[in-house]
Amino acid sequence: MARRDYKHRAARRKKRQPVPVWIWLLVGYLAGAASVGFLWVKFAQEPEGGEWIGAPPRQAGKNPAVAKKAPPKKPVQPPSFDFYNLLPDQEVVVPEEELNRPEPPPAAAREKPRDTAPASPPRKYMLQVSSVRSAREADALKAKLAFLGLQAQVSKATIKGVTWYRVRLGPYSSKSAMQQARKRLAASGYSALPIALK
Repeated sequence: MARRDYKHRAARRKKRQPVPVWIWLLVGYLAGAASVGFLWVKFAQEPEGGEWIGAPPRQAGKNPAVAKKAPPKKPVQPPSFDFYNLLPDQEVVVPEEELNRPEPPPAAAREKPRDTAPASPPRKYMLQVSSVRSAREADALKAKLAFLGLQAQVSKATIKGVTWYRVRLGPYSSKSAMQQARKRLAASGYSALPIALK
């Protein structure tokens, strides 16, 4: 019998399995998390200023009895800004008689006399709802006013060495807008002190 010649075929290579989708998702997630972490560390800044109210936070792993004393720091000179002294002088409590007086008609409706002094800028008004000693109490009142649809501001003031937190609404550009907010407060059981800004 004659021997048959068969064509020599190369051995079949095993096909590689494609990488599962979940691995690609995991790699993408890790790369994104690393990018966000890098940007967070690079660009995150601590808020400037700020003052702790209450006890300072404890740092993990540090025992105050074991901690070394830091060298004394040079006293920091507070910046000398004049507006701390000027701003309290620019607030005027509005008497009830002036609040009940109707506003004059707009300047366009009135006749303009020829020889007049330049018109004074329009007054702005604020409503002081409360003045409390606790920042937490002031923030709680601010939240209650927000539920009434009124946007309040909390400002810190130190008077004769005592810190007060003022809860205020405004500024309002007209007496009528201020009166409307005052009526809304009164309907909810709050009283407010009207203040005219110079």
